[in-house]
Amino acid sequence: MFIRLVYVVAFLAIATQGADHNIILDCKRVSFCNTFRSKTPNENTTYKANLESLDIHGGVAKINLTNQDEDTLILQISALEGDKFRVTIEELDSRRYRLKDVLLEEPGVVKIKYSKVAYGELVLAESEVSKNRVVVQGNPFSIQFWKDDSIQLIIDGTKLIMEKNDQDEPFTLSMKFPNAQQIYGIHEHADALALRNTINSTSDPYRLRNLDVSGYELNSPMSLYGAIPLLYGHGSNGTSGIFLHNAAQQWYDLNENEVYIMVQSAMLDLFVLLGPKPKDVLKQYASLTGVSHMPQQWVLGYHQSRWNYDNQTDVEEVIANMDKNNFPMDVIWLDIEYTNGRRYFTWNPENFSNPVGMQKNISSTNRKLITIIDPHIKVDDDYKVYTGARDAKLFVKNSDGSDFQGVCWPGMSSYIDFLNPTARAYYAQWYSYENFIGSTEVLGGIWNDMNEPSVFDDALEKTLPMDALHIGNVKHRDIHNIYGLLHTMSTHLGLLTRDNATKRPFILTRSHFAGTQRYAAIWTGDNDATWGQLKVSYAQCLNANIMGIPFCGSDIGGFTNQPTEQLLQRWYQSAAWTPFYREHSTEFSARREPYVYPENVQNVIRNAMQLRYKHIPLWYTLFYEHTRYAEPVLRPLFYEYPEDEKVFKIDDQLFVGKDVMVRAVHEENATSVNLYLPGDDRTIWYSISNNKSYEGGHLRNIPVDINAIPVFYRGGSIIFRKDIPRRNTVEMKDDCYTAYVNLDVNGKAQGTIYLDDLTSFRYKNLKDYNYARANFEELDSKFTLRPIDDSKGKYNITLCDIVVYKPKSNEVIEGLFSQEIYTKNKQGKSLKDIKIKLWETIELEL
Repeated sequence: MFIRLVYVVAFLAIATQGADHNIILDCKRVSFCNTFRSKTPNENTTYKANLESLDIHGGVAKINLTNQDEDTLILQISALEGDKFRVTIEELDSRRYRLKDVLLEEPGVVKIKYSKVAYGELVLAESEVSKNRVVVQGNPFSIQFWKDDSIQLIIDGTKLIMEKNDQDEPFTLSMKFPNAQQIYGIHEHADALALRNTINSTSDPYRLRNLDVSGYELNSPMSLYGAIPLLYGHGSNGTSGIFLHNAAQQWYDLNENEVYIMVQSAMLDLFVLLGPKPKDVLKQYASLTGVSHMPQQWVLGYHQSRWNYDNQTDVEEVIANMDKNNFPMDVIWLDIEYTNGRRYFTWNPENFSNPVGMQKNISSTNRKLITIIDPHIKVDDDYKVYTGARDAKLFVKNSDGSDFQGVCWPGMSSYIDFLNPTARAYYAQWYSYENFIGSTEVLGGIWNDMNEPSVFDDALEKTLPMDALHIGNVKHRDIHNIYGLLHTMSTHLGLLTRDNATKRPFILTRSHFAGTQRYAAIWTGDNDATWGQLKVSYAQCLNANIMGIPFCGSDIGGFTNQPTEQLLQRWYQSAAWTPFYREHSTEFSARREPYVYPENVQNVIRNAMQLRYKHIPLWYTLFYEHTRYAEPVLRPLFYEYPEDEKVFKIDDQLFVGKDVMVRAVHEENATSVNLYLPGDDRTIWYSISNNKSYEGGHLRNIPVDINAIPVFYRGGSIIFRKDIPRRNTVEMKDDCYTAYVNLDVNGKAQGTIYLDDLTSFRYKNLKDYNYARANFEELDSKFTLRPIDDSKGKYNITLCDIVVYKPKSNEVIEGLFSQEIYTKNKQGKSLKDIKIKLWETIELEL
């Protein structure tokens, strides 16, 4: 009881006061950052490229870099498939850690065959007429990356520093994006999507070091739970990017289109992504780190959570009350108190004495259960998870070789060394039904939290010490930012094995890195019940999506403190348009299930939730298109309109796919909001909130009330929905679809629809799916569905009706749009009676 009281007091202090800057370090208190930020290399330490040392072997160009101090570095440049380059720099006797487990595989090399030295510079390319080439200047040393006739990126070699000392192996890297008007990326920060200038300001650089930060600050470059070292340099004339393949602590100083990077240790391994559009950069990055697999469809529904539901009766009552009050829900969550003394893979024998019975009750309502499982393992000689890992030497070590022990939720804990494949396999086996006794298939997913990893030690910034050791004597400093990724790899393996690879695992993780998308979804962590946190949730999830992680959301209402009724309603409305849709709160806040509020508040929340469920077919199709094309599910406006400078800093609006645009209402007591409708005077936006159509290319002031936030369908799109209210996605399975046809100025529209078995990997392994394109032309009232590929699925749909939106007149600006509803084909047959085989072409004359 005393230990728990200490943790509670500590948590409350953090949550109330915000991030503690006595614990979380700034650049001035991190030696290499403080030194490098003000250090100017002198003529003795500045490197020059010895162009005559060029050696091309296996398609990789090697060049010596030297300085007057007689230090020598080896520069390697390779051209990669898909408009990418790779650059590494290291010492002659380098023992720097080379990152593993992040890339899908070693990328294919396009051999450099052409080289030319003239006028103090070296040109490298696949051929003399290659559109992609690298120009290395000898003195002053720089590397230019060209696409066609434009320089996309310049690495300023005069600011290159590589050092070694007793603590670190730090290095710096400086670069410029010549075409960029705005820099984006380096997830995760609670800040605007468009990154701010930090050089020559009072601001710290942006930091990447995964930390347990409760009550985190807004508009801050401080570290949060994730680290993705990917940057976009974007301008109206083109986009390029870089991905630093390194998991050590990093700091990024920005100034307009210039970036200065300071890294604590490990390898300088840089991928250059030549674009030329944002979607090209993202696809180039995804070719390195992968995409998410399809989620099971129930994951896209609403999730109800709390730290903590008291007991199994509480769980069953929550579900019953959600049904009684007509709130849809697919999942209920359990936080740490369901365990026996925070021993993961166990159940509390008093409050959850019959977990199988509880899960049967949950299953009878067509819901799923998700439980939390963290990486810290209680030090307890009677706890088999601990003793098995201890005896097999699978824990992270102190520098003297003993098992590291630190305090976290269970008390004294040790931490699985997930860098060790044997340790990952050991941890994975505990997810089996035989080992996690009391778990059933109703336990549909796992929540991996506290995996930065979190250690309750303020002197260590609440994480493992830098000199802790992993397998192979790898120092923790070198792999800190991938610890959470490795944790989810192990959990993913465990869930796959548990279900014989018949079901797609769902994992929610707090800590993440490049490649996390292959294993898990993320959320924005311990946010607070404020309007500012609601606003930044869009920026955070938009940034995650262009960093390759599509499955993102925030805790509805804020995890800490108590939202006002107005804030809670707005959050339910806004979060309905992010992939992960969960209400979650601390045990120190009042109960927040939607049925505890007055009827008028319930109505607003219910409508927001039902609107989410109506669009489940859209969400499911978009996740498939992510797996197929590496497109993000959520998209910032600049992603779809990269040449429109007016959208570069907008991050309280988002696209769901390319055809739905949403504007969060994050202003208290708002009666109208300003928003920008992109496009031109031939672009039509249909507001489903106020039944008006608008012309694109204008900033507008749109009236709002508490009942809805602005949501628009793009003219030229077809959106498939399921409009019959149900309690969950299972009960929606066989419902008919409604096709919303949103005509463009030419009276045409198209969209896509995807279907599979909703749970397995058959779509991937056996092509057991159907993916079709719908077209509609007003001229002949003909609705057509055609398969897009030769998939093997045999999935049918029926249409409730087809709803056609079109402007009432040629004056689109703030004009009401008309709505035509087709329920029958030309022969008078009800659309509900026509089975549409998605693997065949069908034409409906309406």
